Amino acid sequence: MAKKVLCIELGVFTTKIVEMDYQAKKPKVYKCVEIDTPHEAVEDGYINMDMSGAICTSIRNALMHNKIKTRRVLFTVFSSKIINREVIIPGVKPSQIKTVVKANISEYFPIELEDYKIGSILLETIKEGENAGRHRVLVAAAENELITSYEKLAEEMGFELVDVDYSGNSLYQASKKMTSGDEAIMVLKAEEEGAVVSIMRNETLVLQRNIQYTVGSFDTLSERVELINSVVNSLLRVSDFYLSRNEGVKIARLYVTGELSREHDDVERLSELTMLYGTEFDIVKGVGIGRMAEGAPINLFTAAIGAGLSSIGFANEKELQRHETNYGAASALMAVLALVVVAAIAAASVVPYEMALTEQKDLKRQEQIYSQAEAVHNQYLGMVELYDMVEYGNLLTQHSNDGILDFLKELEQKMPSDVEMTEFASDDELCVMTMRVADKETAAGVIDMLRGFETLMNVTVENISEESLDDGTELSMDSGDTVCYFSVSCYYYQNVYEDPATAAQPAADTAAADADALE
Repeated sequence: MAKKVLCIELGVFTTKIVEMDYQAKKPKVYKCVEIDTPHEAVEDGYINMDMSGAICTSIRNALMHNKIKTRRVLFTVFSSKIINREVIIPGVKPSQIKTVVKANISEYFPIELEDYKIGSILLETIKEGENAGRHRVLVAAAENELITSYEKLAEEMGFELVDVDYSGNSLYQASKKMTSGDEAIMVLKAEEEGAVVSIMRNETLVLQRNIQYTVGSFDTLSERVELINSVVNSLLRVSDFYLSRNEGVKIARLYVTGELSREHDDVERLSELTMLYGTEFDIVKGVGIGRMAEGAPINLFTAAIGAGLSSIGFANEKELQRHETNYGAASALMAVLALVVVAAIAAASVVPYEMALTEQKDLKRQEQIYSQAEAVHNQYLGMVELYDMVEYGNLLTQHSNDGILDFLKELEQKMPSDVEMTEFASDDELCVMTMRVADKETAAGVIDMLRGFETLMNVTVENISEESLDDGTELSMDSGDTVCYFSVSCYYYQNVYEDPATAAQPAADTAAADADALE
């Protein structure tokens, strides 16, 4: 029988508590409770330990009021200070993944291992291509101070700490079964202090990004609209980045969780501005809902539920101790093996000493011969590097606006006749166009067509609005009583010249830099 656990998400303003089965084959949610977080007790995921007593009292009162007796706790944390990335590792056994990750952590992040807690989760075992048989793993690193604060909080409450999870993984675990076939879905968890967006396909996490707001409040209508617009701009950038690397696989649906999903009107506005079919995340597939949890807004408890399905292991000390025990038994076997090896080496020492001296002389003679060839090769490499630098410098002096001309030709050939352009401004990098069409459906078609232009790298929708025609304006298109105006920013395709000095860096580092620039 699966053991129950309390999955707790401490937010800046509210705290979510879910009582459920932990890592069970058929998990069940028994109760969902939402309470206010004590003022200034949490900031960007970090617990203010001066307020830990108030947090403990608040949680204990909620558990007592809801007759919850479970005392095993698992926290899921959203913080901009938790760094993560996807890596490819050899196809080792699942129990060995954490060991491999920790051994290579310096290759993933510029951090000191002793200053961070490391967690990892297996995303998939690659089946095709040059990496077939290897694992794709999500690796996350959190400062010791962050994880330790949750360990101390569990100790102060007198609870057994099961683990501390990262909300990005919690969201992935809760939503990966929402995919269907080859279609991709986008899942947004938006709170007042920040958001995380994930794109999944075939139950696999394809892309995940954290979003930081320029504003962070839902207090007034104007602030709420401004925050939603900020989220929409970030979603469109993430969507464009995904589509540029996954041609032909569009995002079929947008699921919204967290504070921004509390009001249905906000979800509808997100759907309208992103042109994605948006809905609240109201079900976690594969998870049963008990009688006492029926009617709970699952969209607010998604991350807490996901943590209970499979956590990332920031504080899973029991599992580590279990593996350490296995390593102790293995050490005894290694000691016996070492004695056997020593005996074998001693037996092999009967090889004539003269044979070793002869081999040493042959190696020194070969070294002298090849050292001359090495000098010639190094001279050749120096000339090649000089040529590359001269050619790179020449390319940097070139400047052309051919991209604009090619774009205008393509625009003239493909633009439908019932689209009227009202404004056009351009420089060498992009153009901004305002167009008038009959309705939003036509606008969506035009935007989709522009994103297929060979002369454009990226197309971003700035705004869309409808206006009535009660002023008697005549249009060049057959329309009703309203027209639709929309503005787009079109970035021309341009040649990018790579500095030869950095061209030798691994392609993986370049892809990681592109992804970081998006955030």
